[in-house]
Amino acid sequence: MIAVASKTFTTTETMTNAQGALEWLRESGIEDPYGRVVALTATPDAAVEWGVDETRILPFSENVGGRYSLWSSIGFPVAVALGWPDFAEMLDGAAAMDRHFAETDGVANLPLRAAFADQYYARLRGCQTRATFAYDERLALLPAYLQQLEMESNGKSVTSDGEAVAGPTAPITWGGVGSDAQHAVFQLLHQGSHLVPVDFIAAIAPGHELDPTHHRILLSNCFAQGAALMAGRQSDDPARNYVGDRPSTTILLGELTPASFGALIAFHEHRTFANAVLMGINPFDQFGVELGKEIARQIEQGDASVDPSTEALLRAAGLSE
Repeated sequence: MIAVASKTFTTTETMTNAQGALEWLRESGIEDPYGRVVALTATPDAAVEWGVDETRILPFSENVGGRYSLWSSIGFPVAVALGWPDFAEMLDGAAAMDRHFAETDGVANLPLRAAFADQYYARLRGCQTRATFAYDERLALLPAYLQQLEMESNGKSVTSDGEAVAGPTAPITWGGVGSDAQHAVFQLLHQGSHLVPVDFIAAIAPGHELDPTHHRILLSNCFAQGAALMAGRQSDDPARNYVGDRPSTTILLGELTPASFGALIAFHEHRTFANAVLMGINPFDQFGVELGKEIARQIEQGDASVDPSTEALLRAAGLSE
């Protein structure tokens, strides 16, 4: 089975990959490759026109953005890979966070509290980036997910009314796996000239059956980094002086389960939305994505009008004469 996930069934790279998958099936002796395709789309008619039978189309609403679509039929391959019980548990965890966000007032509302902190550091302290470090290899791709969620949603310069925003909007989101990052970027976090708010994410229960010493050391390192960022350490040697007073938040899960993972994703979605409301911007459009796609289509069609530098690159790559 091949699941083709495309909101419009027109995205060039997605449909090119889908066509390549069909050719691979044909070359492997599959007589009806389209019979192996399930379409996940907001435009069922386009999927039917492409060749997918209408009985194998799982639609979702046009107003669901890609970065928010895990909970729609886009989650179908995840459900197949995990099995429905685990996927349903993930949905339950997300729903619990949804209820918390909708029903909890004031500082007890965790996504709202996180959004206020984001606004404080971005607008009042001038922080241009925010980092997330997961002390769990299973969350290695979380920073990349958050990059799209936060920067595509809130990387805007105008409000919902089309007016210029009153200050900075989404910071640059980055991060990695904590145990690896300690030996790379943490030097800058502790002693660099940039102030970077940091989120640490860890789980009390290990996700493996190794000697418990491994996980104790991992958690000790996670907690130590937050403590060092906050307290610092004074020294008469400037090179060994740690100023401290550097912000971090630790999200400590009891265990990384489908439910806690779903709640973690929903927490960040609501955090992103709350930031957008506080800034008065629309987090659900992404017009900045479209310009590059439009120029790419023009290049592919051979009728792009581009600057001399880009034209030179096209010639060097053999894409134009």
